[in-house]
Amino acid sequence: MATESADARRCRQDGDGRAEAKPVLAQAIVRRNMWWSAGVGLLPLPLVETAAITAIQLKLIRELADLYGVPFRDGLAKPIVASLIGGLGSVALGKIAGYGVARAIPVIGVPIAAGSISLFAAGITYAVGRIFTTHFEQGGTLRDFDPEKVRECFQAEFGKGVQKASSAMTGGAAPAL
Repeated sequence: MATESADARRCRQDGDGRAEAKPVLAQAIVRRNMWWSAGVGLLPLPLVETAAITAIQLKLIRELADLYGVPFRDGLAKPIVASLIGGLGSVALGKIAGYGVARAIPVIGVPIAAGSISLFAAGITYAVGRIFTTHFEQGGTLRDFDPEKVRECFQAEFGKGVQKASSAMTGGAAPAL
C-alpha cells in the first residue's frame, strides 16, 4: 500500500476537481490582504485606517484558518494581533506614530505619511499572514498560538513585507526600520 506524500496531504480538492496546494493558496491570501492593507494605509483618516487595517488582518487570519480547517474566533485573534504588533518594538512603532503626526505638515505631510503608513500596514499584514500560515501548516490553532515564541520571526517577516511592498510600489528601497 502506497503512503501519501507530504505534498499530497497539503493539497485539497476544490469545486471543479483541480488539486491546489494549500501553501500556494495561503500565499495568495496573504498577498491579497497585504495589498488591501497597503491601500487602506493611504487613507488620510488615522482612526479609520487603523480600524480598517485591523479588520483586514482579522479577515486574513479567518481566511487562513478556513483554508487549514482551523476554528476561528475574533476574541482569540484580536489580542494575538495586538501582541504581535506591540512586539515590533518601540522604534518601529515610534516611526509609525511619527508618520501619522507628519500628516500635520502642510503640503508634503500627507503624501509622506500616507506612503509610509501604507508600507508599514502592508508589512505588518504580510508578517501576520506568514506567521499564521506557518502556524496552521504545523497543525496549530488560535488557542495554542504563542506570540512570544514567534516575535523574532514576526519582526523578520515584517521587514520582508515592507521591502516587498516598497519594491512593488516604488521600485526602490524600503524606509529604514
